[in-house]
Amino acid sequence: MKIIHRSYPAGNPIPVEQYIKNRKLRKYFNRETCAAIATVGEFLRTVAIDPEGTPLYYATGLIEHEDYGLSRIVEKSLDHGHFSDRRFVEDGISCISPLDQFKVLLNMPLSFISIEFGFKTDNAVIYSSVSGLLSVASMLGKERPVIIGAGKTHSDGSSEAGFALATGDELREVEIGDPDEEAVNLFRRLAGTGERA
Repeated sequence: MKIIHRSYPAGNPIPVEQYIKNRKLRKYFNRETCAAIATVGEFLRTVAIDPEGTPLYYATGLIEHEDYGLSRIVEKSLDHGHFSDRRFVEDGISCISPLDQFKVLLNMPLSFISIEFGFKTDNAVIYSSVSGLLSVASMLGKERPVIIGAGKTHSDGSSEAGFALATGDELREVEIGDPDEEAVNLFRRLAGTGERA
């Protein structure tokens, strides 16, 4: 099994631009998507795979933090300190960027990875758990190696992502401990990178 894990401290830019062909897509990325693309981009420079024939399974992290201007939306939706449907429709909704919907959808990291790196075969997004990620990938990765990945943005704004190229047999041998643990923690452990940024 080949593995990579990268952590990006809060407030620091994530070096995603060097891995994307269509820079216009960058405006749709949240920090987890940036971390995932930068990490898988670095990883793909070290492994020889055919992205058109390699399955990819990704576990997105439980959403802890990303500031999409919620406080401003709430402020504009209040009338004498209470939520007002009228104020929300007239003022609050105008504070919501149409780009934000792409940033909060759970399948966006995997979607943009597929677009940027040409993955075209089996793929799935799992919400968070290591057991879910390994179960799906090991069952579907019987005939050929698969790439598994996970990412997360933490409440302090730091982000991390990890990826591995493995066979189904290798994945079935991974000791997971707590099956409900977030998948990104597995990559941190397997890569031996210690604590997150």
